Amino acid sequence: MSTDEKAMARQKGRFDLFLDTSGARHSVEPCMTALAMDGTLCRIDMAAARQP
Repeated sequence: MSTDEKAMARQKGRFDLFLDTSGARHSVEPCMTALAMDGTLCRIDMAAARQP
């Protein structure tokens, strides 16, 4: 992921699989935009498991 909007625009629809392992709160919109049609977004977030 990048905060460079031009760089991210070039990635639109390029990925079949996006593996999101960030534990921080963030928007998934850039991930979804980077996915190709019928692509898969897999989110792995262990932050909830760390909370009491």
